[in-house]
Amino acid sequence: MTKQKFLLDGTLSIFLIVACEAQQLPRSHVAASSGSLCDKEAESWGQLFSSERLDAWICSLIGSFMVGLSGVFPLLVIPLETGAALRSEAGSHRLKQLLSFAIGGLLGNVFLHLLPEAWAYTCSATTGEGQSFQQQKLLGLWVIIGFLTFLVLEKIFLEKEEEYPGVISGYLNLLANTIDNFTHGLAVAASFLVSKKVGFLTTMAILLHEIPHEVGDFAILLRAGFDRWSAAKMQLSTALGGILGACFAICAQSPKGAGETVAWILPFTSGGFLYIALVNVVPDLLEEKNPWNSLQQILLLCTGITVMVLLTLTIE
Repeated sequence: MTKQKFLLDGTLSIFLIVACEAQQLPRSHVAASSGSLCDKEAESWGQLFSSERLDAWICSLIGSFMVGLSGVFPLLVIPLETGAALRSEAGSHRLKQLLSFAIGGLLGNVFLHLLPEAWAYTCSATTGEGQSFQQQKLLGLWVIIGFLTFLVLEKIFLEKEEEYPGVISGYLNLLANTIDNFTHGLAVAASFLVSKKVGFLTTMAILLHEIPHEVGDFAILLRAGFDRWSAAKMQLSTALGGILGACFAICAQSPKGAGETVAWILPFTSGGFLYIALVNVVPDLLEEKNPWNSLQQILLLCTGITVMVLLTLTIE
């Protein structure tokens, strides 16, 4: 039935064009609807790249790049341990301390930043109580989907070489970090669409959250076999996710459109971070037999969570 309708519409269009040519009528009458559609599309693109939105474009891209640039900050913090030094006893002990802080930072980022923000978007987007409950269950489902996705990815790309057993977890962490930066780009651009003040405050808040998180990501990359400079380059490459997120939000032309996207990407990313922290990193710490070293690792894990708590309270 649909094909017949398309055929009938096409036949009528051709008939009208021929009739207009025969009667020397202007074709604008025939193409009025298509012309108005093209005009609307051109007008929307004109508004998107208008001088009024130029400030939003510039500020959003700079803010998103600054958030991505925070991935290089650990170069100032991580000790000068590379290559074989990390496989020595002292280097391994120091790396496990950094990984302990990384777990705390990841867990704090998930439960104090990503999931509460996704919950806030869900609550603000719904009006009815029943609908809100359904949206909240969907949020939990996205966490599970994110967790299982990273599990499947690791199963597919499981390394055959055993020189660096955690190399796949390093790349998975880069993937999760890129998606995380995409959500940050969405948030930054959506905030600058509201006003410059809101945009600057949002950018600073994300930066404060990201710095301790990036230190943890850096430690995970070192565990995967990257040296300091290679890890910094890979971290910097994830900034592209933030720039893409900012462009997507501005093209959506409304904070609401960006917020609806963030509402499902945030819990998906949370599932990925939970998989990396609890499945890939925690088993390394469970191998520790020295009681004093185990106590240090637990204290550093709690320190990572505490830092995220303090940043959350300070920003709020």
